[in-house]
Amino acid sequence: MLRRQADPWEGDGSPARGFTAVELVVVLAIVGIVAAVAIPALSRTLRRSQFRSAAREIQTSLLAARMRAVRRNLPASVLVVPASASAPSHVLQTIEADTPAPTPTPQPSAQHAISSGSLVFLTLPASNKITFDGNGRRIAPAGAAAADIVVEGPTGAGDRNQITIRTSPTGRVEVVTPAVWQ
Repeated sequence: MLRRQADPWEGDGSPARGFTAVELVVVLAIVGIVAAVAIPALSRTLRRSQFRSAAREIQTSLLAARMRAVRRNLPASVLVVPASASAPSHVLQTIEADTPAPTPTPQPSAQHAISSGSLVFLTLPASNKITFDGNGRRIAPAGAAAADIVVEGPTGAGDRNQITIRTSPTGRVEVVTPAVWQ
């Protein structure tokens, strides 16, 4: 007896539905290849974004201290405390008016923590501090040259970049990023 093969158009007149196992395996292989290529690129982009964000946070702290100095017409400083074994994050402290020596350093009026996983400080100004006067001009470190804070990151990445946060004697604060990212 001959058996008739099932006709895909039999029944209600519509074709049979569904995917074959081979089609599903091919689609899953393509998705796997795309994910294997995209995940490292997305991870690198996320680390760079965190690095740039940390550099902008340093710039924002400097600008806030400058505005505070102008508003109060008193000096204001930003003190950078790099991370150490006992402190897992970098700290930016805004100090209102420096007290004359030998009085102890006043308590910071604002404090921001930056993850040590975001960046590493390469260059800091003298005393790790930048001070603005009541006119918004940089008075410390003294001199006509720009006071640069150079950071490197992202940490944990094979390719590292450097960003410079530059403070001019006039009080202008800018972030200088690399022209070509590694």
